[in-house]
Amino acid sequence: MRSYIKKHNYWGEGQDSKIAWIERCRNAKQSKKLKKLGWLDKDSKDKPFINIEYSYNKYFFRSIEFEEPHDAIAVFGCSFTEGEGLPAKDRWGDVLAKKLNLKCYNFGEGGKGMNAVYNNISEWIPKLKPKAVFVFASFPFRHDVFINSTERTLNYNITNESLDCSKGVANTLNEFYRVCWSKDERNYQQEYKKNKEAIKYICLNLDIPCVIISCEDYFLNDPIQPYARDLQHPGVEQNIRIAQAMLEEYKNA
Repeated sequence: MRSYIKKHNYWGEGQDSKIAWIERCRNAKQSKKLKKLGWLDKDSKDKPFINIEYSYNKYFFRSIEFEEPHDAIAVFGCSFTEGEGLPAKDRWGDVLAKKLNLKCYNFGEGGKGMNAVYNNISEWIPKLKPKAVFVFASFPFRHDVFINSTERTLNYNITNESLDCSKGVANTLNEFYRVCWSKDERNYQQEYKKNKEAIKYICLNLDIPCVIISCEDYFLNDPIQPYARDLQHPGVEQNIRIAQAMLEEYKNA
């Protein structure tokens, strides 16, 4: 679990950290793009034109507090849901909640896979009983495991240079995952499918509408436009389109 971040922190922990921002500003090409997109003050070398507040609730989610009455939707996923590089109001979950005239409980966690999404849904949905559940399903090749009580995410698309199995259990598992488990796509696709079916089952038993859209499938038709402040994640307009796709699936359901 991530360490607690106090409210009114203007930098994220990942690709939208202050260190990463400074590096982008020092890169002439990226700096030019930041100014063109309106993220960088045109009169400054490294001052953001828009401050982004990273505000986390007491359960370490970048979300409002989970307070009654729970007139809210609950959204789940990875950094595309957490909204790295974007103000909270511009994330697809918040845009969707506004369209439905409800609050938004955001359970997005950067870098996580569908095991983590399932874990969060199985823990929180029975407690909160939101009006609806929306999942922007993470990539199938991400595999979340617990190592010494800490949840870690393994990825097959890593390089040998990043691994040193002598440095601990996590790297040893990562190497095994890359070399063995991920060699046959059926291994992670099967687990991915199981998680989605389990999520639907939980929601069905609680009579809560559930929409699941695969981010991998979605981006095939609407490729990621890295217009967020970190130049890696979808920007404001694409988040609006994701929200609309979720809404259409919700209405059809």
